[in-house]
Amino acid sequence: MNKMNQEPLSGSPGYPNGSAPQGLAELFGVTAAMQMLRRRFLIMALVGATVAATAFTFLMLQTPSYSATSLLIINPRQETVLNSQAVVGSLPLQSSAIDSEIELLRSPALMSDLAAALGLQAQRAGGEVLSTEDIAGSLSGAIDVNRRGMTYVIEITANSTDPQRAQLIANTYADVYIASQVNQRVDTAQRANSWLARRLAELRDDVQAKESAAETFRVQSGLVSAQGSTLQEQQTINVQSQVLQAQADLAEREARFRQLQELRDSGAPLESIGNALNSETVRGLREREADIARRQSDLENRYLPTHPAVQAIRAERQDIESQIQREIQRITVNLGNEVSVARARLATLQNSMREAAGDLSDNSGASVRLRELEREAAASREVYESYLQRYQEIADQDQLNISDARLLAYASTPTSPSSPKLRISLALAIAIGLLLGIGAGVVAEILDQSVKNADDLESKVGYPAIASIPTISKRMMRQMPPAERHPSGYLVGRPMSAFTEALRVLRTVIVYSKLDFSVKVVAVTSALPDEGKTTISMCLARVAAMSGQRVCVVDCDLRKQSINDVIDIETDVGILQVLAGEAPWRSAIVRDPNSDAHVLPVATSGFTPRDVFGSEAMERLIGELRAHYDLVILDCAPILAVAETRILVKHADTTVLVARAGRSAIGAVRSAVAQTEAAGGKVLGIALNCVLPHWQSYADSLYFYQSKSYYSVS
Repeated sequence: MNKMNQEPLSGSPGYPNGSAPQGLAELFGVTAAMQMLRRRFLIMALVGATVAATAFTFLMLQTPSYSATSLLIINPRQETVLNSQAVVGSLPLQSSAIDSEIELLRSPALMSDLAAALGLQAQRAGGEVLSTEDIAGSLSGAIDVNRRGMTYVIEITANSTDPQRAQLIANTYADVYIASQVNQRVDTAQRANSWLARRLAELRDDVQAKESAAETFRVQSGLVSAQGSTLQEQQTINVQSQVLQAQADLAEREARFRQLQELRDSGAPLESIGNALNSETVRGLREREADIARRQSDLENRYLPTHPAVQAIRAERQDIESQIQREIQRITVNLGNEVSVARARLATLQNSMREAAGDLSDNSGASVRLRELEREAAASREVYESYLQRYQEIADQDQLNISDARLLAYASTPTSPSSPKLRISLALAIAIGLLLGIGAGVVAEILDQSVKNADDLESKVGYPAIASIPTISKRMMRQMPPAERHPSGYLVGRPMSAFTEALRVLRTVIVYSKLDFSVKVVAVTSALPDEGKTTISMCLARVAAMSGQRVCVVDCDLRKQSINDVIDIETDVGILQVLAGEAPWRSAIVRDPNSDAHVLPVATSGFTPRDVFGSEAMERLIGELRAHYDLVILDCAPILAVAETRILVKHADTTVLVARAGRSAIGAVRSAVAQTEAAGGKVLGIALNCVLPHWQSYADSLYFYQSKSYYSVS
C-alpha cells in the first residue's frame, strides 16, 4: 500500500513517536535562534538602526575633550630600614606595590596637593568660594591613573576641554607626586634616625651590662681559660687521649699473645710460630737450622747413619731446635709480661680520668651559667651592631633625597581631541543598537504567543501541522486578473505554485489518513474568526476537483456566508431550505465556475436560531452527500465562537483545524483542539495558513523557503 495510506501519528509525520531526529545545531538551540532572527529581523533592524543612530548622534554631539599623558616609572628595587623589623615602608618587587602607588596617585590627599599647586583654591562658582575638597573631587574625575601593561611605568592622563590645561594638569600632577615622595622619604628617614638613635643608646648600655656580668662570673667561679677552654677541660682531654692510646696498646699486645698461644697449642710448625713472632733471633736460628738440614741431607746420602759425621750433624741440629724452643718460650713470657703491664697502665689512666671527670662535673653548672651569660652578651652585641649599621645607612640616604619614582616623560600638548572619536562612537553606537535590537526581537518573541511553524504546533499544542500553506505576496496577487485576485483564484491560475502544492499536500493527507476506511466527510474549522478556514475549504475543494474527485463544499457558517463572496454568487435556496424540506439538495447545489467543485451555499437571507445541524435532516443530508461525492467539505464556523460547530464535527469522518501563522494564539488553538475532541470530533491535524517563508522549519509539511526555484511560480 502507498505510504500515504498510513495513519499519521500524533507527532511529526514520518517519524516514530512523533519526534524527528535532532541535529547538533537543533540540540543546542542554534536552529531555533536562527529562526527567531529570521522572524524578528524587521523589528530588530528597525530598533537597532534607530538606537544606533540616536546613540551615534548623542556621542558625536558631546563636547570635545583632550587628553594629555605624563609617564612615571617606579624604581624596581627594595629598600628597608632594618633587616628584622620594618621601620620605613618598603617597595617590594611585586605587583601589589605598583597597585599601591596607583591608589596613592588616586587619593584625595594628593588631589588636594595638586589643587594647591595649580592655585585653584580661590576660584569661585556662583559667587561661592570652592573648597579644596570640592576642587580635589573635580580633579579626580578629570585624571586617570593606570599601569602600562606589566611594567613599572604609570600613566597619568588628564582630560580637559582645553588642550593646554590638560597638559598643565598632567605635568603638575607628576611633579606633585614626585615631590610628595621625596618629602615623605625625608620625613620617614628623620623619624627613623631619631628612633634608631634612642634605640642604639639603650642597646649599648645593655651590651655593656651583659658583658660585665659574664666576666665577673668567670672570675668568681675560677673558670680561667686558655686557648678557648678551661684548664680542667684541657687536663680531662689529655687523660682521655692517653686512655684511648693505652687501650689500643693493650689490645695489640693481647692479640699477639693470644695468637702465639693458639699456634703453640695447635702444634703449628716452628716456621709458622717464628713468622708470627717476627723475631730476628728466631729468624737467625731458623736460617742456621736450614743450613744444617742441607748438610745433614748431603751426609746421610753419602754415609751410613752410624757414621760419626752423620751423628755429629744430627746433634748440631737438635741443639739448634732446642735454642729455637727456648727463644720462643722467652718471647712468650715477655709478651705475657707486656700484657700485664699494659693492663695495669690502662687501669691507672682510667682512674685518673674518673678523677678528672669528677672535678669537671663539679664545675659544669658554673660553666653552663657562664656560657649562658656569654651568649646573651653576644646576642645583644649583634643586635647593637646591626642597628648601628642601619643607622649609618639611613643617615647617608637622608642626604641623597632620592624618590622611589622618577619622571619618565612630560605630557605634550594634545593636537586632536580624545573624545568623541568617530570610529569608537560608531562602533559603540552599532554595539548598543545591535544589543537593543536583538533584545527587542527576543522580547517580541517572548510576548508573541502565536504559532509560526510546525515546530510550534507540535511542541506547544501537541498536534502536527498536516499542511503549511504559504502566504501569497501582494506582488504575485497583482499579476492575477482583477476578478481572480483571491487565494482560490490564484490556485487555479497558478497550478504549479508552492501555494497550490501545499493544498495538494493537505488533500493527500485528508484522503489517505485512514487505513480502515475512506475519508469522505471532513470538517474544516478554526479557533477564531479571520484565520482563513473558508479560503482553505474552497481551495481544498478546487484542488480535489482538479485532481478528478467529485467534491462538494457545504457552507455551514450561517453568519458570514463567506463562500458566496469567494465564488461571487447570490441564491435564494441554500442549506437551510434543504434542511427545512423546502427544496431538494440537488436544486440548491451551485457549480464552481473555475472548477468542477460543487457548493451547497447559504441563502442570502438564511440565518435561523433553530438547531438545524443537530437534526435528523442534517444526518440524512450528509449521508446522501457521502454516497454521491468522493469528498464532502463542511466549512464550519470558528469552534470557539459558534456553538453549532461542536455539533457538526461529530458528523465528519475527521476534522481539520485551520490556524493562521503569526496570528492564531497557542492557547486558542489548544482550546479549539480540546473543544473538538470533547464534542466527539476526530482531529486529524492543523493546517497552518499564511506561513511566511522565513518562519518555516524543516518540520513543516512543505519546505518552500529555499526551494522557490523548484516551483514555476512562487
